[in-house]
Amino acid sequence: MPETSTSRSGSLADQFETALQNFSQVVESLTNEQWRMRGRNTPGMRINDEDEARPLGVIAHHVAVNLKVIMGRIETAMREQQAPPLDVKQMNARHANEYADTTKAQVLTLLQDSGQRIVKELRSIPDEKLDIAQELPSGKMTVQQRIERVLIGHIQGHQGSIEATIA
Repeated sequence: MPETSTSRSGSLADQFETALQNFSQVVESLTNEQWRMRGRNTPGMRINDEDEARPLGVIAHHVAVNLKVIMGRIETAMREQQAPPLDVKQMNARHANEYADTTKAQVLTLLQDSGQRIVKELRSIPDEKLDIAQELPSGKMTVQQRIERVLIGHIQGHQGSIEATIA
């Protein structure tokens, strides 16, 4: 999609970029000991019954790889199509097993690469696409709300869990 200069999509891209930078700084600051610590759920932030009892490095990797997944589902919504349901618990359990040995460098590279692409994609969304609404298991949500609550909220929620763990 070509880049647009709409204030709404630009604002959402800026919010995403800020959330991603903040998250990347937290990831960068983790010591080797903290990287292996088991996460704690942030009070009030447990979404999809997601349990943060994974190592912090795995949680950080989970955020990095799911940026593309979430953005793909947002793009599907903009085409006014339904994305297939996801078994979040199963996906997270499989991910935790497969990426138990992920490194900070790998995560930071994923965050940077995915983040740059998604910022461009967000800036290119025309305003009328932000208003497309779909019924989800959690209720009706517009594309803009999905960007705010799911894409950006996912980053912030997991950042809160990481910060609660190392506090």
